[in-house]
Amino acid sequence: MDELSTIQQLLTEPLPGPEVVEAARLKLEHVALGGTPERTRIARGWHAPGLIRRATGPRRRPGQAAAPRHWPGWLAPVAAAAAMVGVVVASLAISGVLLRPASPGGANPTGVFAKVPRFFVGLPPARGRAIVAATATGAVLGTVAPPKHTVFIWTAAAGDDRTFVFAAGHSAFDGGPIRFYRLVLSPSGHPGPLVRLPIPAQKASISGLAVSPDGSKFAVSFLGPGAGRVGSNIKVYSLATGAGREWVLPAKGLIGQISIGVGGTGRMSWEADSRTLLFEEELNVKGGGWTFQLRLLDTATSGGSVQAASTPVPISGAVLGAHPVHPNLPFRIPGIPLITGDGTKLVTPTFRNEPPPKVFDFMITELSVRTGKPVQVLYRVRTGYEANSTGVYWVNNTGTAMIAVRPPPGQSPNVPRTVFGVQTAQGQFTPLPPKTQRLITRQLGGQQVMSRLPAW
Repeated sequence: MDELSTIQQLLTEPLPGPEVVEAARLKLEHVALGGTPERTRIARGWHAPGLIRRATGPRRRPGQAAAPRHWPGWLAPVAAAAAMVGVVVASLAISGVLLRPASPGGANPTGVFAKVPRFFVGLPPARGRAIVAATATGAVLGTVAPPKHTVFIWTAAAGDDRTFVFAAGHSAFDGGPIRFYRLVLSPSGHPGPLVRLPIPAQKASISGLAVSPDGSKFAVSFLGPGAGRVGSNIKVYSLATGAGREWVLPAKGLIGQISIGVGGTGRMSWEADSRTLLFEEELNVKGGGWTFQLRLLDTATSGGSVQAASTPVPISGAVLGAHPVHPNLPFRIPGIPLITGDGTKLVTPTFRNEPPPKVFDFMITELSVRTGKPVQVLYRVRTGYEANSTGVYWVNNTGTAMIAVRPPPGQSPNVPRTVFGVQTAQGQFTPLPPKTQRLITRQLGGQQVMSRLPAW
């Protein structure tokens, strides 16, 4: 039986009980929030068990105070150098197992890069200017200053590769006021003026942002107030008029993900119809546990209950989240997947825990939206290092090309390192040029960290 068949079979087997899942969750959160992690590998130091949610830092429970700056394991040098909440770590989120070896190159890079957006925006991890750069060359085409007395919190791109929406506020978690701005690039990629959108300032913390492919509107998710987070919601605004609709989560819980730092890569995503929106909800259940669910929101409805206006994706909540993988589970999805434009597939990092000395099994996987089961494993690495984890930042309409993060082709799994590149459904991975890599990541204390958070 091949690996894909094994994963599909495991998905049909009984899942662990809620007490097992919750115990794993609490253990990871204890580690992430300052507890002493167990050793997972004796080599170049130790690494915290499990994975942090995608490129954002430790996940907090609704109502929980921000994590102390005593970071476990390999996160410590990042926080020490930044001395602030907004550093994004390049353990990035995982996604993908390759059923065949990745090509070490050989394709014309120009042809490969033609499959992905020409331009991207990179946000600084704290205060500072955003950059606009060319994906295929790393040429910086301009910089964008945040409005006075604010920092950029989130940004997202439309499908035209030229329209971006920014959220700016005093900090990522002060609850507002948050204001929204539009940036339009010239055909050559140079930034125009940052224009305030006609939307009232919002006094809530953002947990997700996504611009529709046609560039006509954007969706933003907010955390509800208080410890229970009742009232977490999604709002969809017109970029032209500022008119908006709201869908509210009436129960205790949250929509999107709470991330320590600027932005996040595990975010809501649109289908190509600019109508259907993929999001994740996390509900507080009786007994104090939490359940996860991926859902598809029909934004053509008039607003109201987010659950009434959306349909679930048939993926068990037990595999969602960055907890250690229970033996009965085929893998974990540590962040929020991206949906392909045609609405048929989810592209996501996945991972499994392995016995020493490998410890981790990192993958990039495509899942069926209709069945929730894996349809293709695009990349896989077994490694002892969290720094070799994978991530997906952008995917095309059919899932045949994506911008992903993974170890370079041909690299030993015993060397902790990842790079940004173009991953294809045929198993080829072409790293972005070194100049582009240097705009996004840098080495700090022997670890690779995000110096800017990119959005395509």
